[in-house]
Amino acid sequence: MPSTKNKTKLILGSASPFRKKLLEDAGFVFDVKTADIDEKKIRNKDFKKLVLNIGLAKKDAILAKNNFNPDTILITSDLVVSHNGKLREKPVSKEEVIAWHKEYPKGETTVYCSIVVHHVGLNQTLKSVDVVSIKWGKIPTRVIHQMANDPMTYKGAGFVDRAFLHYAKSTKGAIDTVVGVPVRILEDFLEELGYYR
Repeated sequence: MPSTKNKTKLILGSASPFRKKLLEDAGFVFDVKTADIDEKKIRNKDFKKLVLNIGLAKKDAILAKNNFNPDTILITSDLVVSHNGKLREKPVSKEEVIAWHKEYPKGETTVYCSIVVHHVGLNQTLKSVDVVSIKWGKIPTRVIHQMANDPMTYKGAGFVDRAFLHYAKSTKGAIDTVVGVPVRILEDFLEELGYYR
């Protein structure tokens, strides 16, 4: 459990309500800053490199726009999904959501989530990419349409409604990564950067 007496300030560099809730549920106290970058301009066929490059670009953009105290740690992240090797980012239409969710039981879904943690005073950045593989069972049509009609579905590339994960036949990896932050890796990085001292 993170210390509430720590003088080091945490900044979550993300507009994602899912990441915010995940870190709040994990006991972290933090402020939020957004990068406001065009993620579509950052491309890479290697999905691990893609999410890492976007996470680093978010960090750089936030640092450029803000003058943080040296006792500040900035956390950024990015997530994409691939299904049978095809990239899937934030859906843009109901038709896309429905088509994608009908395809999920056919093949394997892979979630790539980067975590970038930067200590301002030390000018030190730690970074990693966590990967989760999911095989799906049958997803009821009513659930697919619920997802398509939920505005929150369009705010992230991952499976942000944990109830939807009930339809996973098997999952290799951590559920928090699927939501948007690999918390155990974040904890390790904070420890390495002296946050808990």
